[in-house]
Amino acid sequence: MITAVVLKFLLFAAALILVVVLVRRAFKKPNRAKSQPDRIRMPKFVLITAWVLLGLGLFMSLLAFGSGNMRDPVPFRIASVVMVAGGLLFLLMYNNWYIAPGRDEIAFGTIFGVAKVIRYSDIADYRMVDRGGQRMLFVKSSTGTKFSVNLAAYDVSPLLAHIEFHRLNGRWPVGGELRTPQP
Repeated sequence: MITAVVLKFLLFAAALILVVVLVRRAFKKPNRAKSQPDRIRMPKFVLITAWVLLGLGLFMSLLAFGSGNMRDPVPFRIASVVMVAGGLLFLLMYNNWYIAPGRDEIAFGTIFGVAKVIRYSDIADYRMVDRGGQRMLFVKSSTGTKFSVNLAAYDVSPLLAHIEFHRLNGRWPVGGELRTPQP
């Protein structure tokens, strides 16, 4: 017979393996918007997490605010409201955030729905940093617009080609000087 400790360990290991598989799959296959295929969105597990949090939060709030038999319903009510708010935040992030690397510029949307564009020739500063084993690119334009992206998760090869050209030549390419394949 399986003891409780072994069962807990097996369940924890199974959940950990499931999370690792989902994260690896999300990084290997980009999630493109159906209406605009040039836009790369957040992985689908963000959307799934949003709906799970929203559903569980609404169910918990139904129990917390509808049941009069609880000894102390306040913590349960707070937890349900936090879960609903978290689900809405994840849904907002998934719907609004995107990146669209193009031939001459990179367009992106913030989690609050603000669309921004940085022309490659307007890049004032860029740097690559390793954070937790992931390579991050930070870009700042001459107008002050900032953009950061995880290079392991998102394909921004046109931007990287322009940065490499700038690094080698000391200037940004003009017109059609640099031909980059579209993703």
